[in-house]
Amino acid sequence: MIDDIPPLPWRRALVIGLGCSGRESAALLCHLGLEVRAYDRNPAATAPDGVELFLGDPAPTPEAFAGIDLLVLSPGVPPESVRALARLHAPDAAIHGEMSLALDLLGRRWPGLPTVLVTGTNGKSTVTALTGAILSAGGLDPFTGGNLGVPLSAAILALLRGERRPPGSLVLECSSFQLETMNEAVLHPTDVAMILNISPDHLDRYTDIHAYAATKARIFAGLGEQGLALLDHEDPFTARLREQASGRLTLVGGPDPESPTILGSGAGEALQLGDGALLPRAALALAGRHNSKNALFALAAARHLGVSLAACEAGLRSFAGLPHRMILVREVDGVRYYDDSKATNVASVVANIDGFDRPYVLIAGGRRKDDDLTLLRPHLAKRARALIAIGESADAFAAIAEGVVPWAKATTMDEAVAMARAYAEAGDAVLLSPACSSFDWYRNYAERGDVFTRAVEALEETRS
Repeated sequence: MIDDIPPLPWRRALVIGLGCSGRESAALLCHLGLEVRAYDRNPAATAPDGVELFLGDPAPTPEAFAGIDLLVLSPGVPPESVRALARLHAPDAAIHGEMSLALDLLGRRWPGLPTVLVTGTNGKSTVTALTGAILSAGGLDPFTGGNLGVPLSAAILALLRGERRPPGSLVLECSSFQLETMNEAVLHPTDVAMILNISPDHLDRYTDIHAYAATKARIFAGLGEQGLALLDHEDPFTARLREQASGRLTLVGGPDPESPTILGSGAGEALQLGDGALLPRAALALAGRHNSKNALFALAAARHLGVSLAACEAGLRSFAGLPHRMILVREVDGVRYYDDSKATNVASVVANIDGFDRPYVLIAGGRRKDDDLTLLRPHLAKRARALIAIGESADAFAAIAEGVVPWAKATTMDEAVAMARAYAEAGDAVLLSPACSSFDWYRNYAERGDVFTRAVEALEETRS
């Protein structure tokens, strides 16, 4: 039987937002014996049994705050207005985000777990999952989650109920929303913290990209002198972010002999680690130079935690990738079809196509964000065979392809796949990498990727 968490300094909590994170926080706090309230603007929101609900108002009322000593903010809720209300109605209440609360509780019961924190605009889910796979191969038995997959609060509740064993380490994907509601004290000690890259995203939530980047930099707050900070040498924000990195800083892809780097052009032939050790690039199934760099981040973290070179290679070989992130669907008539539906901004697509090792036909479009689509033009000119434009933004994508590569507009995904096949030649790839959200045609990026996959699976071989 797993012992309970030691006595807590809180008696009454208010959870703001009843999405997945909020419900998990509320369930955990109820299990720990707190009196729990929850607020959501949705009058139909639900919560675990025993939670007192405050629903439907534009903001939580003074009654919701009355007598609380803990405020838990869900990541989807912009925090400043709620913090202002807390200063008025519960000025002494501790404030945590969901992940922050979970780390606080974890540290009280299972302190000192080796911890890797991952953030960035693009690639963080892949790096988180890959790091987890390598640590697993090295015998460190990680919990891998956070913004990816299972919320940490849910994992702690399962631990307290005896439904899972305590992990040997933590690998947590941290979104900017989770970092802005992080009580930095709970990050001590962090063994490895990394920012993969910074590009425009969530600018409806932040005043500008510099404020967004500063929020990402909070990930370094728990690094001590022996901690490892990882940044991308080639990212334009690294010069600014490195000033905020504590611990020992390593630049991935940098010119220093101690920098992990890719050897060879395209995706590379080998991955050279900071200690000079080499691993074959072929050990990683994921396509693209950007995934070579993702692997270097994961490998640097694992080596810092003492994982052997043999276990690192085993972890690479075991990792098949995450759904809808540069996943090879199948090869038909010598053409490889890749599902990268998760690429919902221009920076992600540029990273994918810039390191591609073969000509490709790009299927792109959907509901546009504020990205500058013209940034794609020079990259299309390098190796694209053609562009197939889909969705609400089809005309905009056709415009950026005009004069650069052949293009066509499709009205369905089946039609897009058929058009792409007509342009592709043996040895090429067809890549669904939309640079847009999916909400014009689909409920989410996963549905878009699934429809693409079904269309590809329906293709018949025609060439002998």
